[in-house]
Amino acid sequence: MGSENSSEVTKSRAKVLADEIGSWHLDVFIDGVVSALLSLFQKLTGKRPRCKVDGGSNIENLGLQNIQARIRMVLAFMLASLLPWVHNKPGFFLVLGSSNVDEGLRGYLTKIG
Repeated sequence: MGSENSSEVTKSRAKVLADEIGSWHLDVFIDGVVSALLSLFQKLTGKRPRCKVDGGSNIENLGLQNIQARIRMVLAFMLASLLPWVHNKPGFFLVLGSSNVDEGLRGYLTKIG
């Protein structure tokens, strides 16, 4: 689930890992969803956050990073619950998470599909 901020190396690693474990791989770009959320935020507040490299603050930068992480989590859960239905199969897929115990207990973990 790449974005304009994802390197080619990162995207190729995801594909290689999926191939190595025999997983089905989708190459998904989330830029459109990020843009839609930022437009909604701007409509509500009159401000549009910018990345630090584009002159934004640390607060803006962190917020923009978290938007991408949360979009990935929501999309992973949507795919996990609905892809079996798309393929006329019963059940659902498992969404895995990776974090340390502290992050898990606080709910600050990014789940991956």
